[in-house]
Amino acid sequence: MTFKYSLKFFALSIMGLWLLPGLSFAVSEDFVKLLDNIIQQQPEQQITKGIEEIHSANQSLSRSWISGDVDVIVRHENDTLTDDDGYKDWEVGVEFPIWLPSQKNAQKQVTESYGEELSAQQRYLRWQASSSLRKLVWNYQTAKIEVEAARSALQKSRSLQHKVQQKVTAGESPKIDLLLADKAVLKQQNQLVQKQSSLTIAQNQFQKWTQTSHPPQKIQERTLSPLPMEQHPEIVMLMSTLQISQAELQKTKSFKRESPRVYLGAKNDKDRNAENTALMFEVSIPLGMNPRYSPKVAQEKRNVYEQQAILDKAKIKLEQEIFRARQILASAKQSIHFSKQQYKISQKALKMSETAYQLGETNIQNLLLVQQQTAEAKLNYNLVQARSGRATANLNQISGHILGAQQ
Repeated sequence: MTFKYSLKFFALSIMGLWLLPGLSFAVSEDFVKLLDNIIQQQPEQQITKGIEEIHSANQSLSRSWISGDVDVIVRHENDTLTDDDGYKDWEVGVEFPIWLPSQKNAQKQVTESYGEELSAQQRYLRWQASSSLRKLVWNYQTAKIEVEAARSALQKSRSLQHKVQQKVTAGESPKIDLLLADKAVLKQQNQLVQKQSSLTIAQNQFQKWTQTSHPPQKIQERTLSPLPMEQHPEIVMLMSTLQISQAELQKTKSFKRESPRVYLGAKNDKDRNAENTALMFEVSIPLGMNPRYSPKVAQEKRNVYEQQAILDKAKIKLEQEIFRARQILASAKQSIHFSKQQYKISQKALKMSETAYQLGETNIQNLLLVQQQTAEAKLNYNLVQARSGRATANLNQISGHILGAQQ
């Protein structure tokens, strides 16, 4: 059984009318450049070196006209201990197998398959690096949003604390109001410290992988159509593995008959009357079937079936993940509208509560509650927008798009 897949990538239509035309992504160039820094940090790059060595070794074998090991044969005959007629015979030569045409072609297919695997592996690792970079920048962005929200909430709490201090000093509010305002400030300070710690962790991870402490400015991507399944980096990688198994199967089948063996040597015969030297050439052509042929073919077929099963399973999984990523993105976009409306209402409620508190129409507890709800609404609005950007990046990633790749 032979399957042939094309590894060539072709142009895709793109979704979204609000983005700049002619670019694969709306992200900045400094964002895309960080991809190379992550690739240099990938431990999996060692796998690429191994594939390169295998490809090089098979390439050398394909170019050789000798298909196996070379045997050196030395033979000597001497009758000194028997008849003692002065007979001596020396023979020196080499014996080696040579390719049959079918075997040579099968070996070339193996070499080409490893070459395709090398190309597929490099693209697959670049796709994996894109996944890491997308996660790093959006983790960083989310942590920054939470720190900014915590800092803003702390400033508002301190502003309220100052106003309450004035009212308590003027005898317009009880001292309990100031204690509650102080408690709110301490709570916001604690939250800010926690969020700053999370941001520090995100910064450290970002710097470790990208080798820079300056995050890119534009990280928002546009939604792209999924690549055809046969062009997805993960599927291409698995197809290349399948092709190697198929090539190895064909190579095993080509050895249904063993390779012919060639012997080249020189022979010297000497007795009391004469001495004769001759060059020798022999060709040994095996007949019949190699008894080890059937078990080897069966094992290679099993490898092909296993790789085919892994490939089919990966396609199903990717289709499910793409569908799920689309639903998450659609949900995130819908949430932006609702969270924005909620934030606007919270802002109006906060202004009304602040005015009511100044006029003595409401107590500090209600004002602190409304202030907290407004801060949460603002944070949720900013996080939902970030969640939409992350969901877009995740959908593009699962769909097979590499950062900076021209489609």
